[in-house]
Amino acid sequence: MNLTCDGVRLEVSIFGSGDPLLILHGFTGSAAAMEPLAERLTGHRIMPDLIGHGQSESPSSLDPYSLTNISRQLTALLTQLDTSPAHVVGYSLGGRVGLTLAINHPEMVSSLALIGTSPGIADADERLQRLKSDRVLADSISQKGIRSFVDSWVGSPMWTSLQSQLTPQQWAESLRQRRSSHPLGLANSLRASGTGAMPPLHEKLKDLEVPTLLVSGEHDQKFREIAEEMVMKLPRGVHRVISESGHATHLEQTDATATEILEHFGCT
Repeated sequence: MNLTCDGVRLEVSIFGSGDPLLILHGFTGSAAAMEPLAERLTGHRIMPDLIGHGQSESPSSLDPYSLTNISRQLTALLTQLDTSPAHVVGYSLGGRVGLTLAINHPEMVSSLALIGTSPGIADADERLQRLKSDRVLADSISQKGIRSFVDSWVGSPMWTSLQSQLTPQQWAESLRQRRSSHPLGLANSLRASGTGAMPPLHEKLKDLEVPTLLVSGEHDQKFREIAEEMVMKLPRGVHRVISESGHATHLEQTDATATEILEHFGCT
């Protein structure tokens, strides 16, 4: 299904019935990448390809790619479908989008489940360095091509655990899906909604009243530590660590991740 949401065409997959559940993928991903998790969850599942990803629009202007504007697009999506407030599950970039949505539009969100998610970078100098790094990466997509970029992206240590957990066929399909992304969409996503461009949300966490589950992998030390810091600030936050998993717990330990999310929804 293709819907125009706040002026941006989004491809959206919808299935199931019951309480609305918005499921948001990570950078270089798409709704298809979240299907293994979505199939193990319950409810009226709404899975958009975020702007610049999958079959959704990849405009040339950077403005629509900001996290604030992506949250407006998702607000428009939920309003069109008459499915708010919704439970929101977000992974990595999708988690940062979900967190921004909950903070900017709390009336749209009944609960959050965030996998491998950061509230941004608090230190201004570090944030600027990350912004510069993201821009260099974005430029490399047009310079070297999408295949070279994806191969370099998944070659980082963050993805070692995921590759070891997937079958060769699953890993090949993951690469195929990432390489099918729109080069301009991915580049603009890095430039405008990468962690370096994200307004830090650390000070706003204390005002987030929706029940929030933070999920991190046992071997994902960076994001496990981020979650431990976040949960101290969240009024209704809990942190669960998934054993034998790295960053992408929803793909590495899908059943365990789904169990934690379903338990969280059951308590809200």
